[in-house]
Parts: sequence; C-alpha cells; structure tokens
Amino acid sequence: MATNAELDGTKTMPPEALTLPKVPEHTDESEVMREQLEYLIAHAAERGICGCSECQRYLRVRSLLLEIFSEPEPQPVQQVIALPMAA
Repeated sequence: MATNAELDGTKTMPPEALTLPKVPEHTDESEVMREQLEYLIAHAAERGICGCSECQRYLRVRSLLLEIFSEPEPQPVQQVIALPMAA
C-alpha cells in the first residue's frame, strides 16, 4: 500500500535535516548609535535642516548631546543661619 507522501508527490525530511534560520549576533549598542548619528549628521549636511522627521530627530539628538556643555541654571541661594553652639 502506498503512503500519502508517495501518492501526492511530497517528500518529508528527517528531523535532523531541519535547520532553523540563524539568529543575528547581538550588535553592540554603541555601534548602532554611532551609525544612527552618522546617518543623521549626513542627512542634515546634505539637505540642510528641512524640517522632515529625520531633521527633527537630528535636532533632538544634537540638543541632548550638547546639553552637557551648556551653562547650568543658577540654583537659588539659600541663606544660612548661624545657630549658637551648645557648650
């Protein structure tokens, strides 16, 4: 008696012959960030700031990265009251 696979022309593979798609290796986050920064800088340099979503991303990232170089906001000065020390 013929099996279903023989009748319909399909073939089956032994389980050990099955292969799963490869999972890409973990990419270093700093490398991804560097690539994104290069892309945004190149976009802004080529076209100028045109107002598109990529330019908006560039401006947000630029603002965040340059924040460290801005002057800190002055903190309100609190008056210190000298209390007498106990003897």
